Amino acid sequence: MGFKFRFVCDLLSSLENNRIAKAATEAKNTDPDARVVSRWFTQHGKRLRNKDTDTLAVLFCIFPEKRTDRVYYLQDTSLARVIGRCLLLGSSRREELERWRLSGGVDLGQCVENVMKQAENHIINGLEVTVEEIDAVLNSIASRCKFSGPRVRRQRAAVDVEEALSPIYRRLSSRDAKWLTRMILKSYLPIVVPAKLTLKSFHFLLPHLLRFQDSFEAALKTLASKPICHFPPHPEPWLAKDLGIIAMEHLHPGIGVKIGRPDYYKARSMKHCCQMIGTRRMSIERKYDGEYCQVHIDLSNHPNAIQIFSKSGKDSTADKSGIHQVIHDSLRIHKPGCKFKQRCILEGELLVWSDKHQKIMGFHKLRKFISRSGTFIGTENDSPPQPYEHLMIVFFDILLLDNDVCLRKPHRERRLLLKDVVQVTDGRADISEQRVLDFAHSGSQARLEATFAKAVAERWEGLVLKGCEDPYFNMFSDEGNDFCGRWIKFKKDYIPGLGDTVDLALIGGSYNSRDAAALKEVNKLLWTQFFVGCLVNKEAFLQSKAKPRFRVIDVIGPSCMSAKNLQILNRFGEYSACDPDSGHGFDIESGNTSFPSMKVVYRTPIVVEMLGSGFERPSGARYYALRFSRIIKIHWDRSFEEAASFTELQLLAEDARSVPDDLIQEENEWIKRLKLGSARLPSQQQA
Repeated sequence: MGFKFRFVCDLLSSLENNRIAKAATEAKNTDPDARVVSRWFTQHGKRLRNKDTDTLAVLFCIFPEKRTDRVYYLQDTSLARVIGRCLLLGSSRREELERWRLSGGVDLGQCVENVMKQAENHIINGLEVTVEEIDAVLNSIASRCKFSGPRVRRQRAAVDVEEALSPIYRRLSSRDAKWLTRMILKSYLPIVVPAKLTLKSFHFLLPHLLRFQDSFEAALKTLASKPICHFPPHPEPWLAKDLGIIAMEHLHPGIGVKIGRPDYYKARSMKHCCQMIGTRRMSIERKYDGEYCQVHIDLSNHPNAIQIFSKSGKDSTADKSGIHQVIHDSLRIHKPGCKFKQRCILEGELLVWSDKHQKIMGFHKLRKFISRSGTFIGTENDSPPQPYEHLMIVFFDILLLDNDVCLRKPHRERRLLLKDVVQVTDGRADISEQRVLDFAHSGSQARLEATFAKAVAERWEGLVLKGCEDPYFNMFSDEGNDFCGRWIKFKKDYIPGLGDTVDLALIGGSYNSRDAAALKEVNKLLWTQFFVGCLVNKEAFLQSKAKPRFRVIDVIGPSCMSAKNLQILNRFGEYSACDPDSGHGFDIESGNTSFPSMKVVYRTPIVVEMLGSGFERPSGARYYALRFSRIIKIHWDRSFEEAASFTELQLLAEDARSVPDDLIQEENEWIKRLKLGSARLPSQQQA
């Protein structure tokens, strides 16, 4: 009959119970999650290998976030409404179901469990819900949404969401309904399934195969192929290594399945960067501020020879139709000089080029040229595309050339192949800028400092460093301090004291129950989101005490600050929090229609120092704000008028984005700052 969904819920509930066990003294030297996962696979191993079990459906039940091709168009508000109708809830129980909205409350999944506990469903033996049934229902729901992947949409079914989910919710226990709700929302928080251990417990090769091609479907197909199908699923460590080497020889990238990406490390100083490099010969490449794409070419699939995948693994071929002709021309497809007969996989970055300005334009320009499932998002306040602006692609790697699996080759050879395959056209198709440095020779650090200073002065996003003799990735490399096979990202905001910092005011807060679910270490959590505001009338306020008028320019969450700062903001914000409709003494306007609603306003705004990776024009906005902003310090000694006003923020952004006239002086200044930033060596950190 398939694999029962309650078995998956047993695993998830045990992991949730471990959150308490982890705080106990006896758990400090052991991993309770590892015991739970191992015990679960021991208990259900035979069922998982049974021919009636859809292993793919089980994997997607455990890792729902991996289904990037399925978009259900259901968030907390709409899903709560659907569940209320599925369960035929009366008004009082519907109110309880909506308690996820309350500040300090639990998430929607927990609300579902609390409501259903009051009248548990009677579950008939033999009619229990299976993962296969859930998988089929969710696939039919996703097929209705235009944001789902093309293969899912092709299965479009005339299905009503409530009619599809009702038979499932009515046959689940309250506990299992909680996990189904979280599964639909693609987040099991407050728990995180230990991915590597869980995948390895399915089959020792599964984590490695997902690095090779980021697809459960492709990985399972590989496991079923010869000779890998004859490998034991859990061999002894010494044998696993030998079998891994054999497996690698039989792995061939498939067109239409995105290849995984290498691990990155972040360089926290020049000294830290050089420590990770060691004595290797490195390719120092420009990091472009664009949109990653993996281009698959299959000439046998005429006229749809081009397929493009985004960073998430989603098929975005149709959305990126504006670059198809450029790819066609740069690879000389169906023309003399084309370097492949049938198949090719390349990596690149999509950018916007201006013929008028003869340069690559800002990241925000991309949204005018790339739709999301046919819809242009966040462009309502943008100027229309100019006739002199167009998409371009910068290629930086080649992974497959007909039957030649290039990703096994050293980067040096892949780069030469790339130059041979791609025909460069100014402003249309290019190969990433590169400089090679041999760190076995003295003076390499000084040359890297000069290269980095030049990158910052010319307003590049940063640098990417790749070992010239390294393959694309080392699938079966030993873990630990081995940096080989891992790329190094080097950006100024990674180095303490070198990023773009601005003092800004937090003027209000709101609560997101799903964010809160992962923050049990923060006591009395009232707000998880904070509204960053800038005075629009700073001069009038200072000169004539005009009523302060704030414009909300950003909303930041828990990932943008330390747990300690989040705790402090919740504790002290409570003393000045008031209802947005009360007399707080401010006029507040939103700079972006996509921002959530503000639940409280702080009568005394909190001034914080914020760090960003440059400035960008946010989606749907007419202004510039810090990119990837995060709080690094709270200034209790400063009042909101000391924070940057809206005009001051825009001037800071303009200065940070403009290439200076005197590049040499700017580069020398950055070399000095780099030397100061290398005074201490931080611990190794993976991206």
